[in-house]
Amino acid sequence: MKANWIVLAGTLVLASACSVLMGQEKEDRTLLSQQQMTAIINEVSGERAMHHVQELVPYQFVRPTSEYQSHFREAEAMARMAKEYGFSNVAIEDYPTGQTWQPTVGELWTSSPKNSKIYDIHDIPESLASTNANGDISGDLVSVGQGAAADFAGKDVKGKFVLSLAPSGLAAIYGRAAAAGAIGVVGISAIGAGDRAVDYPNAVVWTTVVAQPNTAAWAVSPKVARELETMLNRGQKVTMRSITKSEQVPNKQEIVHAEIPGDGSTTQEVAIGGHLFESYIKQGANDDSSGCALTLEIGRAYLKLIAEGKLPRPKRTINFQWVQEISGTNAWFNAHPDKQKVIIGDLNFDMEALRLSQSRSFWILQRTPDTFPSYINDIAQSPMEYIAEVSRERVRYRATGYGASQPVESPNGSTDAFYIKVDKHYGSSDHVTYMQHGIPAVMFITWPDMWYHSSQDTPDKQDPTQYKRAAAVGTASLMALASGTDEMAARILSENIGRGLARMGESHTKGLGYMADATDAASLTDGYKEARIAVLHQAEVEKGVVTSASVLWTNADSGKQKTSAFLPLIDQRATELLSEVKAAYQLQALQRGVPAAEPVMTAQEKEAANLMVEGVARPGGLGGPGGGGGGGQRGAAPTGPQLPQEMNAEFAILLGKHKTALEIRDFLSGEFTPLPLADLMAVLHARETAGTVKLTVKAETPAKTGKAGKRASK
Repeated sequence: MKANWIVLAGTLVLASACSVLMGQEKEDRTLLSQQQMTAIINEVSGERAMHHVQELVPYQFVRPTSEYQSHFREAEAMARMAKEYGFSNVAIEDYPTGQTWQPTVGELWTSSPKNSKIYDIHDIPESLASTNANGDISGDLVSVGQGAAADFAGKDVKGKFVLSLAPSGLAAIYGRAAAAGAIGVVGISAIGAGDRAVDYPNAVVWTTVVAQPNTAAWAVSPKVARELETMLNRGQKVTMRSITKSEQVPNKQEIVHAEIPGDGSTTQEVAIGGHLFESYIKQGANDDSSGCALTLEIGRAYLKLIAEGKLPRPKRTINFQWVQEISGTNAWFNAHPDKQKVIIGDLNFDMEALRLSQSRSFWILQRTPDTFPSYINDIAQSPMEYIAEVSRERVRYRATGYGASQPVESPNGSTDAFYIKVDKHYGSSDHVTYMQHGIPAVMFITWPDMWYHSSQDTPDKQDPTQYKRAAAVGTASLMALASGTDEMAARILSENIGRGLARMGESHTKGLGYMADATDAASLTDGYKEARIAVLHQAEVEKGVVTSASVLWTNADSGKQKTSAFLPLIDQRATELLSEVKAAYQLQALQRGVPAAEPVMTAQEKEAANLMVEGVARPGGLGGPGGGGGGGQRGAAPTGPQLPQEMNAEFAILLGKHKTALEIRDFLSGEFTPLPLADLMAVLHARETAGTVKLTVKAETPAKTGKAGKRASK
């Protein structure tokens, strides 16, 4: 009886566990089977990824000039490990780009009030901002406060060093100081300000300054800057001494490339990677040796699971790219123009595996911008949410015991929660470069990063558990992207359709909020207009997402036929949501005792609807699909009126889309929050005056129905 009872009890427990797993199978689904996800979770190793990053940047160092004559240590390490793991076609590619400077000696001292070495670049490589500086120079220190032009007024800085605590960056302050005859600048950087300066006062943030002969620029920590300022405030004479030596060396783009080959059934390929370099002076365990270490582990695990028969061999060849950020990706595409034609998607990993609780961070998926709607976002979001769900304790499953249903943790890692966030597009990494080549791409990134671009971006801040979780997400995403089967194409399309409905619901909720927040009849009518714009905008984005998925079918024409069938259904969704928006408008009007009049176009809107906007090409171009950095284009910032910073990257792209001013305004309002038309027109007219935008009145055409008619009748 006792033995039989034990058997029966065990059977009941097993049945209960299976019941829970069956429930989770429905809820915690991804594009892969649960069996495949479990195989991935079991194989990916946070420890191996940590080992990779420790091979790449065990500590920050002054690069010997000999590396410029051969290969950099990081490139050789990546290539060696990729070969050992069984990657194919592993190669280090070099593309010469002229000459650059590499510091070999750098010391910053105070000669008075006491003789003390503050920094040596062999201790803190980031401290020397002017990497082209040469000389042994000394001078008294003068504080210029925030370093603005007014702060220099009345101060004799000729032949002296200036101290600035401005978080606006050293380059501008150095320019003012050098123009006034100063021989050196000592200051902090913007990224080292704010909470980071309080929590990590000893961090020195990497920055670069092109110095004139016999001058130098030094980046110091907030603590050192305050100590120097305190001495000056006490009336002490502070004398600085800078000893620097830099050598000119041959510059290059160095790229490590490796592959997991497809089965030969398709010419399509995919890409994954991170930037191995971000300037050769600055090194960072998190930014971005971590992305390279992680994607190397993703490839290793994928190859092993294929060999064991736990995952199918991909049909699409996978390109692993470990590059100099942005410029290296461009160099590779320039050298391999055929790749732009065959790569259909890219997964970019930039800054991974920080200890999230220690850095107060989230692991974030940055989606493609609305100007580049794509199927690829949902490929990445699906396993990301799965790993987050199975990694947390869910009280509704506690009948079988407390804890996560499928813990994703490493032996030497933390048990931190897996804080994730799916966010809007932000640029400033290699995913933008892929989009500028017409290839959809997403970025995974950890933010905030308390040690970003600083002397404290070292491996001890990283967490094998977060590496393991990110590797599980990356491997699952990569398998779905590289699969190449019609079955997976249909699954991805279904994911796009389902998640697209949720995104349309979010735009609907946003629009309803505009009306709920109205304070009078005029703002209620404006809220109604903005609600319609939000819904219509998202509907167009979702149609773009579905259309983009056609490339996933083995027969592209068949894919177009299959995806196009859903476009009118999305329009139907939008029509239904607009009906709800109208009903909510009428309810809000009734509650306020005002008429629910249908809005009409204002004179300003009519004028904007008739004004074509074209960007004028200039050095650096207008961006292209996917835009530039998160804050707009690289290079000199435009002067005059500005849009909200989060809109600038999309605005730069829209300038090349042959749209009217009103269409640009509605697009930005739909993607973000309502943008006053007057604000946009002020920016457009200012840029027209500057010669970067051309505004032309449309030729009159007969009235027509359709999208424009919808906008006019609101």
